[in-house]
Amino acid sequence: MNDIKKLILQNENRKLEFKEILPTKDKIIKTAIAFSNSQGGDLIIGICDNNKVIGIDEDKIVEYDEIISSTIYDNCMPNIIPEIYSVRVKDKLVLVIHFYPSNQKPHYIKKDGKHKGTYVRAGATNRLATIDIIEKLERQRRRISFDSILNYDFGYKDEIFKVFDEHIETKLNQIPSMKIYEKLKLIKKEREQYFLTNLGILFSTKRDDYFPLVKIECARFKGATTKVFLDQASYDGDIVVSIEKTIDFVKRNIKLGATIGEVYRKNRWEYPLLALREIIINAIVHRDYSILGSDIKIAIFDDMIEITNPGVFLIEKDKIGSGCSELRNPNLGNIFRKLNIIEQWGTGFSKVKNDLKDYPEIEFIVDDSGSAFTQIKFIKKYYNQERIEVNEGVNEGVNEGVNEGVNSLLNLIKLNPNKKTPFFAQKLNTSVKNIERWIKKLKDEKKIEFKGSSKTGGYYAV
Repeated sequence: MNDIKKLILQNENRKLEFKEILPTKDKIIKTAIAFSNSQGGDLIIGICDNNKVIGIDEDKIVEYDEIISSTIYDNCMPNIIPEIYSVRVKDKLVLVIHFYPSNQKPHYIKKDGKHKGTYVRAGATNRLATIDIIEKLERQRRRISFDSILNYDFGYKDEIFKVFDEHIETKLNQIPSMKIYEKLKLIKKEREQYFLTNLGILFSTKRDDYFPLVKIECARFKGATTKVFLDQASYDGDIVVSIEKTIDFVKRNIKLGATIGEVYRKNRWEYPLLALREIIINAIVHRDYSILGSDIKIAIFDDMIEITNPGVFLIEKDKIGSGCSELRNPNLGNIFRKLNIIEQWGTGFSKVKNDLKDYPEIEFIVDDSGSAFTQIKFIKKYYNQERIEVNEGVNEGVNEGVNEGVNSLLNLIKLNPNKKTPFFAQKLNTSVKNIERWIKKLKDEKKIEFKGSSKTGGYYAV
């Protein structure tokens, strides 16, 4: 019940869709296929515009269940079996259709065939899948990782791994050889010739020819918006070395404080550094390298650190940190394990949670609602409150604190148009009530306006 209530407060996204009444059969089919081909999700019937619960007729529950089940079973290939149940919210009954992420991908509309009937989630909509996406879904079904695929455009040549050879010598204490390269899955022999795998290209001198955006973009911004840069760096060299360079960037852009213990002085970083390191390593190991046009981004604001990574989680968010791990790039992970960068799969988020125990003032958020990216945030829980308290000693201090929030909201709307209240509340780490008050002030001052329908529209700066 509590989970459904939380879902209803959200905007529609990659894993969530609302309908006021029972959708048409065509929409039911496409939604079932799109959720099953993606990360699963929930279709909730009985919710209208602005997340208002209107409910459905209790006498229709059995009828709706039968229509939905038979429609999906008769029209989807391979078969999809959702979980259908009703929940009472605010004295109204809503129908929840939960779709699990499938291991039988790609699913498609039976009459249209695979190439014309495969759908995936893109944001809050169902989109017809491209050939590249269908191939990715088929790799997932066959458990073939992108990093293991041979690339016939890149044959093995002497010194093609000359940068990575140093790691083999210094960290593995081995002499670089064809046997080592093959064992590490960097190359594979086929038709009496050695070709590089996608993993091999990542560690080769040819990387930029095929993966031009395998880099980490780091930025330190002034305040809580991306308007003013204070520091910036791009690490596009050796991905092993880039980890330490990224950590060094974070260190020089966050504070190191000190407390006095019973005997010794204790230094303490503003954010949990071990947790940040684990998340950065996780981003490199788990990023979707088949998304060629994007890079990893580390953004440091006054109120939070945000890590954006190409690729969405392959497991459900509630299983993160439980030891479960879906291996997107198992061969890359194996190399990182041999280099002692990681210990074993599934332990990274457990370390993050343990490190966060000493930072009760930091909120850890995993946002996997996007269609192709994952965002992980370390947010200062009391940042807005601290800003207001600082201003309370000044004339009309409380109003200045409110104005700070209003200004932050206006900047956020400029950067993220067509969003609604819950999105801004999450981004600014404040209550929906505060956002509503600040929106009213901005609308009264004619600085923002709402465009579009109440369901698909959002706020824009004027």
